[in-house]
Amino acid sequence: MDEPSSYSRSSQRTCRAGHFPELIIIYLRKDYAAALGSGTPLFTSQHVTSNLIYRLRVPVWIAVLCALADVAVAQVAQDSLLSYDLSEIVIGGEVRQGARIQRVHRVGLSALARQDRPGIAGSLRLLPSASVQTNSRGETLVYIRAAGERQVAIFLDGAPLNVAWDNRIDLSLVPANILGSISIERGAVSAAYGPNVSGGAVNLQSRRLQADGKLSELTAQIGSHESWQTKAMFASRSGQTSILAGATLASTAGLSVSGDANLPFGQQGETRTNTDRQVGNIYVRLDREQNFGSWGLTFLHAFAEKGVAPEGHLNPETENVRYWRYPLWRNTMAILNGVSEKGPFDLFATMWIARFQQEIDQYQDHTYEVVAQKQEDLDRSWGMRLVGERDLGPFTLRGIGFVTSSTHLQRDIDTEIGPDKSAGRLRYQSVLYSSGLEIASVSNDEGHWALGLTLDGLATPVTGDKPSISGFQALSANMEYITPLSQSVAFKLNAGSKPRFPTMRELFGTALNRFLPNPDLKAERAWIAESSLQVLGESISFETTLFYQRTKNTIDQINVMDDNVRKRLRVNLDGSRVYGVEVVGRAELMERLSLDGHFTWMRPVAIVEDGNQHLMEKPEMLGTISVQVDGFGGTTLDATAIYTGKAYGQAEDNSEIELSTSVVLNIRLSGRKYFSRSGVFAEIFGGVDNVFDTLQLPQLGLPSAGRTSRIGINLSR
Repeated sequence: MDEPSSYSRSSQRTCRAGHFPELIIIYLRKDYAAALGSGTPLFTSQHVTSNLIYRLRVPVWIAVLCALADVAVAQVAQDSLLSYDLSEIVIGGEVRQGARIQRVHRVGLSALARQDRPGIAGSLRLLPSASVQTNSRGETLVYIRAAGERQVAIFLDGAPLNVAWDNRIDLSLVPANILGSISIERGAVSAAYGPNVSGGAVNLQSRRLQADGKLSELTAQIGSHESWQTKAMFASRSGQTSILAGATLASTAGLSVSGDANLPFGQQGETRTNTDRQVGNIYVRLDREQNFGSWGLTFLHAFAEKGVAPEGHLNPETENVRYWRYPLWRNTMAILNGVSEKGPFDLFATMWIARFQQEIDQYQDHTYEVVAQKQEDLDRSWGMRLVGERDLGPFTLRGIGFVTSSTHLQRDIDTEIGPDKSAGRLRYQSVLYSSGLEIASVSNDEGHWALGLTLDGLATPVTGDKPSISGFQALSANMEYITPLSQSVAFKLNAGSKPRFPTMRELFGTALNRFLPNPDLKAERAWIAESSLQVLGESISFETTLFYQRTKNTIDQINVMDDNVRKRLRVNLDGSRVYGVEVVGRAELMERLSLDGHFTWMRPVAIVEDGNQHLMEKPEMLGTISVQVDGFGGTTLDATAIYTGKAYGQAEDNSEIELSTSVVLNIRLSGRKYFSRSGVFAEIFGGVDNVFDTLQLPQLGLPSAGRTSRIGINLSR
């Protein structure tokens, strides 16, 4: 549930350093015992110098574990746990700043820390109505209320993370160790988010120290399937300057396979075929407050080498199976935020540049010995968002401008004829833009309202070797109304209409001859409405939301035959419809026992010429319940149950196949101690995900991981 927050407008203005325009800054104060970083095992010992690291890590771990175990049981007369403030930015309307009741749901640092993963993908099921799956390209994606991944925008410190060529990114490779919170806004969101957000927005906010001081963290972890992880983080604040730096290195030899998985092709043993990976990242954030306002600078570099699990239900003798590996995956971003509050209006600005590079090797078969084809991709993009605000008495008028330009270079190489005789590099370019106005009431205890209207567009000036198209333009509108019914009960209403333009890959991409291009795709149009009742109590809080979304020209894919080879083609359906109910709650049952969770029931339906059918791979029910028990002597037990309801997959003949439901239990036990003399905080933790090795099948032939375990140490000072 949203945590109430209240603070003065003057405090808002002094603390919005480097933050995205149209933001809400919500201050959280977390006990240091709960404010640990996150991480997870992921790195293979098969490649590069990790062989040496893998051989050395076992004796080192034995020594460190023994030392920490001895320290953890040492008696200290009185714990003096260091605490510090963390700030979270949620991209949304200025009208929400300082509001006790909001439409934003967030997962804070303490919950993220308990996930023990290097990427954010493992934490996304903590968000209401979110389902997560890894597709046949090896990309881990999130769906919100059955909205596709291209309808959901992902932001890091105010800048879009999605790669414009396909408007999505592999979330398993987005670093988690530097995050202070993940938040989500559903429905018809603010125009400040920009275009292509008909499914909502997920905001990733890095950690910040809100008081002068320093913090250092070092975490090491090992787990099943030869997995290991090491991460470090340093944060400092002095006066008007703060800095955060972090790095992660992780490896795994592969993912586990549930004993109930049916994978007749390309699978042997308990480790999922071709799922080894090496992952790393470096992150730096600098914030500075000035007389004119404030600014912030972010730098992120993430890199990986990984395999992709083959579709184990497809017979390679008759079907086109992806036997892929990514020998190279790199994502580099620089983000500059600025706030100026001098003059007749306030100005918020975010600018970014990004470089994304990947190579895909398509192998002949499941032995992964002979490369048949190779694809080389290079994406460069830049963008900016400007928001100008002016107070007009009881109202705030907001002007919004957004633009991002992206260039995609791609080369497909046939290894049989060699790179010299293969086709040359193709160049594509797209420009996504939006401009508009919002007007909103001043937020207070009596609630608020907001109205927005923008013109969104997509231009495609360069289309490789494909015919040019005229581009797209469409209006976008949003409205919200929030009013308290009593001191603890509030009613919320949100509605609007949002377009979603086809991506360049949907229009022109072939994915190593897996797809046929379709430059005639139309833009989607979504009509969105939701109403909520929120109850905030001292020990129990909950919110119930009814939602409805009707989308026209929904973009989906079908299987077709092309020269006796089965391929996929993206098409516009007549539309789709999703309606349902979402319940989110939290309860402090007693001093040392808390429970929080969410449950969503929905009916996702595709509307086609000959009637209705299910939207593929969109579960009808989703639920997560987390229980935290704080024991004595610094111990904590966390248990999370994740339910995924009935969904349907698409067979090669376009028929529907029901996917199995699942209930997965994850547990984590930790012991922690703070030593006032040395100023060191130590935690030893261990966990098991998917305790009962339950089969999770989000997509035909691509089950999620079976049972995995881990142990680790976190040292902080």
